[in-house]
Amino acid sequence: MINVGITGAGGLVGEGLVRTLLGHPGVELVYVESSHAAGKRLDEEFPGLAGMTDVVFDAPDLQKACSTADVMFLAHKGAQSMAAVPEILAAGRKVIDIGGEFRLRNAEEYEKWYGGRHTARDFLSRAVYGLPELFREQIEKADLVANPGCYPTGLVLLVAPFLKSGLITDRLHVSGFSGLTGAGRRYVEKTSNLFIDVNENIRSYAVLKHRHQPEMSDALARYLGRRVEVSFAPHLIPADRGILTVVWAEAERDVTTAEAAGICGDFYGMEPFVRVRKDASDVLLKNVFATNYCDVGAAADGHTLYLVSAIDNTTKGAVTQAVQNMNIMFGIDEGTGITGRFV
Repeated sequence: MINVGITGAGGLVGEGLVRTLLGHPGVELVYVESSHAAGKRLDEEFPGLAGMTDVVFDAPDLQKACSTADVMFLAHKGAQSMAAVPEILAAGRKVIDIGGEFRLRNAEEYEKWYGGRHTARDFLSRAVYGLPELFREQIEKADLVANPGCYPTGLVLLVAPFLKSGLITDRLHVSGFSGLTGAGRRYVEKTSNLFIDVNENIRSYAVLKHRHQPEMSDALARYLGRRVEVSFAPHLIPADRGILTVVWAEAERDVTTAEAAGICGDFYGMEPFVRVRKDASDVLLKNVFATNYCDVGAAADGHTLYLVSAIDNTTKGAVTQAVQNMNIMFGIDEGTGITGRFV
């Protein structure tokens, strides 16, 4: 059994981790931290868990976490995660950080896009980017994994086959369409996620300024060994969850839809959680809802390529991808506990 700890377990991602890991046959939850819910049973805070667990939320106690857990999932963001990582690693434990604190390799870049000082910059080079389909071998050996952001997951998996083959140029124009859970449980004033504002409405936000934009470029540079320029416009849509990513790319030569689908199929042929759709119109949020799948598709017209992917932002974009990374780190089948549909 893998002894697992979670910080920030009272948030939306934390709840998803709890639900997923309770169904994992190789895991025991030994530390489940929540400042606001400490001392309460999990099923008091999350009534949907009634009858599934008698675990009680822990108060913050990193010493206890390090003494009991083999791996820590950090569902906090910002300073708390940066402070925790050095201590957890010093204790010989593994870390999967679900915030954005270790996704970028450059501390100055982090500070520019996230604001505030990066206080664990010595660990940035140690962190492995946790996108299994591209970095599986590094994840197997890692003790610190930066779980990817939801938008970058959908974008990087979508374009990697075409950039690797040299078919498209290294300049991407990206549109992302996200459900409301992308903001977690907090109310976001500037991009209001209240029902009254989003029902029958779509709005763009943080255009060319979203903090996932540099992560997209950095993740592709890690994989390709060269810089890819990304312009990114995210949009909020009236759906609970899911991300549809659309890219209009310029091909270096004439290409057909069948050839584009073939490039994706060859690239992802052995991947358990990437499904290549022959028809781009079959890439739908409903098909990936509450799963760890990423669906990708392409259409071509001469030198123009239309690329589209769909993921669930709360699962493949966060929770189940983190568990997939844990499975790889501990040398067990990476689909353990995350095959099927989660609610």
